Amino acid sequence: MISAVIFDMDGLITDSERVALTAIHQAGEAQGYDFPMPMIESFIGVTSAYSGEILRKAYPGIDAQKVFTDFRAIMHQLAQEGRIPLKKGVKELLAALKARDIPRAVASSSPVATIELYLSKAGILQDFQHLQSGVGGIPSKPAPDIFLITAKALGADPRECLVLEDSVNGVKAGRAAGMQVCMVPDLIPFHADLAPYCDYVKDDLTQVIPLLDV
Repeated sequence: MISAVIFDMDGLITDSERVALTAIHQAGEAQGYDFPMPMIESFIGVTSAYSGEILRKAYPGIDAQKVFTDFRAIMHQLAQEGRIPLKKGVKELLAALKARDIPRAVASSSPVATIELYLSKAGILQDFQHLQSGVGGIPSKPAPDIFLITAKALGADPRECLVLEDSVNGVKAGRAAGMQVCMVPDLIPFHADLAPYCDYVKDDLTQVIPLLDV
């Protein structure tokens, strides 16, 4: 039974991860750094604070806060210009959830202002009952805290929540929260090592709709 659905945002609702790769490169280059792709991939699905720790260990003396301030500024400008599209099936899935009166929330490592900007520009902000940011002292995914806080805000039993995620850290967090987990891969493909963390793997969000009636 699914009594609530919790969405990640970047790479799941919005097709923003590919844009973010360029943006984080630009933010690093502004300080004279060229971040390797494996490092950038480790930033997917986690907070900027968590990513900042990775940067400081790799590059002592780097101004990690400025890197992510610059990164967010680039991404916000792109969002304002309407250059961050929705992923396939977002509106169809939201319509199906609304028709079934299933509560839905976003639980993203991004700041609330970023979540609101992206969703409002896409015209779907009003379709969510709760927005939960990982900023503000909440342990970053793969810790389960952000999902458990979101379930509580929705008044839902974690065991009856379906988490939709594209990232490795996200599916691990959903499993740690004791929730049902569906991976919809984006930049990082599903592989056998992720099987213990996923109840379902789907190509896009339209394929999630049949799960609502299981």
